[in-house]
Amino acid sequence: MQWVRNQRTSVSVGHDVPKGSVIVAGPSSSLTIPGIVVSQIVEAMAVSHPVIRINVDESHEFDSELFRAPSLAVALQNVDNARMKVHIAPNHSRLRGAFFAKHITPEVRSAVAFVWPGIDSSWVREFIETANLVGASTTVICASVPKSSPAKISDLAELIVDADLVLVGNDSDAMALSSEFGISGPIVETHSALSLGRPKQKSPVHEIMAFLPKDSTESLATLLAAFDAIPEAWVDCYRLEVVMRYAGVKVPEMVAASYHSEFVTLVGDDISSDDLERLVASSSALIIADPAFDSRAFLTAVDCGLPIVVLASAKLPGVGRGYVGALLADLSRPVSVYVALTHALRLADLQFPRPDEWDALIVRVLGKNDLSAEPDLFESSLHVQ
Repeated sequence: MQWVRNQRTSVSVGHDVPKGSVIVAGPSSSLTIPGIVVSQIVEAMAVSHPVIRINVDESHEFDSELFRAPSLAVALQNVDNARMKVHIAPNHSRLRGAFFAKHITPEVRSAVAFVWPGIDSSWVREFIETANLVGASTTVICASVPKSSPAKISDLAELIVDADLVLVGNDSDAMALSSEFGISGPIVETHSALSLGRPKQKSPVHEIMAFLPKDSTESLATLLAAFDAIPEAWVDCYRLEVVMRYAGVKVPEMVAASYHSEFVTLVGDDISSDDLERLVASSSALIIADPAFDSRAFLTAVDCGLPIVVLASAKLPGVGRGYVGALLADLSRPVSVYVALTHALRLADLQFPRPDEWDALIVRVLGKNDLSAEPDLFESSLHVQ
């Protein structure tokens, strides 16, 4: 099955910039969390503004967290092409300056750069300088992630010091940047959509919950085959709990006959809302087959910010738009499920934002709103002794 269109093939050849455009630059790969986040930001902006997306990618993205499992959010995207143009920035730094100058014109109202700790962001300095020259407002959006550090965040300060606004995900990143900027630096704020760090570390044992349709022996066979592919040397660190209503003895017999059966638990009873929330919150990842638009399990996992593997059959599910933590797997291919689960567990230390948080982020960036509450603000001058 092929769900995801390669974003690099969707490139505008024209260079006209509509008046009032928003220009967004950052990673583009739909196989990385940073690229998926940028896609979501662009989609949310394109609802109300003409958007120019500039893809700035390095040849290596080892710190991008996600490797080769397709994203559900990207597969479900529905961006009006009339409102969005896509351009690919040159890899050579000496060519990027002329490229930015060509596309960041006086018609641009706002220039937004997305950066991710661990990925080379040297391009962002020239991007901001070019936008400042044409009078556009400049915003840097920086994800706060578990593998980051104050030192990595501080290294960004020199590159983004000329921006008008810097948004990060947590207080420690905000304070680190503010202290580096000094009294004349940009405003630094925190925003929940950029806080991808999980409040507490997960257990070293991967607790995986899987929700399958009633009596669906086909989906159970696929799941068990994928789980059995886990090497024996690793499986002690895995626990699979299969939630599935069933009749008769075939389903329990299939579980008992699986190679890693001692690490699999079958639950055939209904689960209360309170128990569901508790079980999902303690899980490392969730697997769900063909979820309905009102799936309790899927929505609970989204509220918890968990990585989710969606086992899809002939068509895409009716749930998951805007949730960047969901991966797609082919319900008929165990290897697809195994790959998606492996990547989901690599993301288990991240907590993903709810879809509505992207809208709130866009409201803050574009400034046309009536904020109901003051943001968490860290003015540079307040943190300089």
